[in-house]
Amino acid sequence: MSKLRLVLAAMLVGILAGGIVTVDSGETAVVYRFGAMQRVMGPGLNLRAPWPIETHEIVGVSEIRRAEPGRQRLLTGDTNLVDIDLVIQYSVSDPVQYVHSLADPQQTLSSVVLAATADVVSTMSVDTLLTTGRTELQRRVGLVAQDSLDAWGAGVRVAAIEVRELNPPPEVVDAFNDVSSARGDRETLALAAEAYASERIPEVRGKAGATQEQALAGAAVRSARAAGDVARFRALQAHAEGSGQAIRDLLWSQTAARVGQKVQMHVIKGATEVRIGDAP
Repeated sequence: MSKLRLVLAAMLVGILAGGIVTVDSGETAVVYRFGAMQRVMGPGLNLRAPWPIETHEIVGVSEIRRAEPGRQRLLTGDTNLVDIDLVIQYSVSDPVQYVHSLADPQQTLSSVVLAATADVVSTMSVDTLLTTGRTELQRRVGLVAQDSLDAWGAGVRVAAIEVRELNPPPEVVDAFNDVSSARGDRETLALAAEAYASERIPEVRGKAGATQEQALAGAAVRSARAAGDVARFRALQAHAEGSGQAIRDLLWSQTAARVGQKVQMHVIKGATEVRIGDAP
């Protein structure tokens, strides 16, 4: 009889001990009663009803987990192809949702992140992705993926998205390098053209300014000359109106002077010969 009591006491102690749950810092215990979620226990020493009445599952909520979806080939916004390999770092934000909402949380997370990556890549050019756009890609993918996970109640927080590799497909690497080289040559020529223009434009502007100044000076001279001719004509006009005989005498003398330049006179004994023609 005493042995039976000891056995029963030992069994009772074992059952009661099975109801003691120790939860470490950074962990949460989800308690089930007859298979249905009952409550959540935080870090420390906790009690639950013994099995099979209640069971529990420990979920690490501070642990940074890692998922690697694998290499994917995506289409960029300028209709180029790129191969991308991501590393996802995440943690559990809601242990109940994490345990109950998704059958395979990591696979679901990978699918959501890949879908978000495809959406973001489709809005960016291949040049941006391969040069300065990697940080922007990681940031935007994290935001889009987190919105989708929250909408589904996945209980997951995306800590970081790391683009481990981002390259053109091997089949088109040579062609892509040729295009990049051509673009580099174009930029070099553009810089050389800009340098030449910056050197020549001031010189051309200087010559244009000098030509303009010369034209203005010539115009001023011609304007002054024309003004003098007009003043002289007006003076003659006023003089003519005051003395018609004087103008006639002036015109006669001017005409005689012009005719005299074409008169040749030869003196011959006993006669005088006058010949009209060009003077020698």
